[in-house]
Amino acid sequence: MSTEKTIFGKIIAAILSVFASNWQSFVAKLWTKVPADLQSKIKIGVEVVELFKNLVNSPTADVITAIIPGHYDDDIKEWLRDLLERIDLDKYLPSEAGHLHLLATYINKEATGLSFGQASLTTEVAYQNLKAA
Repeated sequence: MSTEKTIFGKIIAAILSVFASNWQSFVAKLWTKVPADLQSKIKIGVEVVELFKNLVNSPTADVITAIIPGHYDDDIKEWLRDLLERIDLDKYLPSEAGHLHLLATYINKEATGLSFGQASLTTEVAYQNLKAA
């Protein structure tokens, strides 16, 4: 099979390249179109997930695990693993970032009443804008 692109392939690649190079500008403009009341609700989902991610990756998690007496911390971890296994997010999302995006999307979907697709895109836009700020 030839590795050379067709004319159509080159056009698609050029369009995608332009879109990728303008992504930050696109996201910033899109965020300004989201109503203020939705922005505040969507920020909650993004911030909850960021706090969760920071807590799990911090020494605080180790301290909490050390403080909890006996086997309770192991029981909690086992319960969470069983829950994640039943949900089987790995089948749909290959990375931790995907899991966290999905969690933020569900939080935002419930908080705003948006459809899943709208909440997903808006969550990504919010994350990109909050990260840039």
